[in-house]
Amino acid sequence: MEDDRLGDLLRELPREQARPDFTARVLERLESPATASRPRVRLLLAAAAVVVSAVSAGVLIDRQAASRESIEAAQAQQILQDLRAEHGRLQRELRELSQPPVVYIGGNEDVDLVLDLGKVRGAAGATPAAYHGETF
Repeated sequence: MEDDRLGDLLRELPREQARPDFTARVLERLESPATASRPRVRLLLAAAAVVVSAVSAGVLIDRQAASRESIEAAQAQQILQDLRAEHGRLQRELRELSQPPVVYIGGNEDVDLVLDLGKVRGAAGATPAAYHGETF
């Protein structure tokens, strides 16, 4: 159907008329004290609902944050324990390496010559040349 034709049909419909006392009734309701306090009560109830909702949301957010923090703290504790275990392992290995070394001097098919630097007199600070950076 064309827009012009539809507009013509709508204009032909009878107009809706308000009752004769409509304006008087609306003004009377607006001026009555019972109606005047209703918007205030509704406004207060709406404000209270907003405050309760905000507090509830805040409590939920705080709980989530606390939960997240406790999970992160547990993960940090686990990482710290792992680091301490690795540190202990590395310390043991370092102690084992710092023991006086045994040096293979040479030998033949019948005899191997090995020198234990821990048992050499006066060589408390002796270390093999391979342990030094300047080996030439």
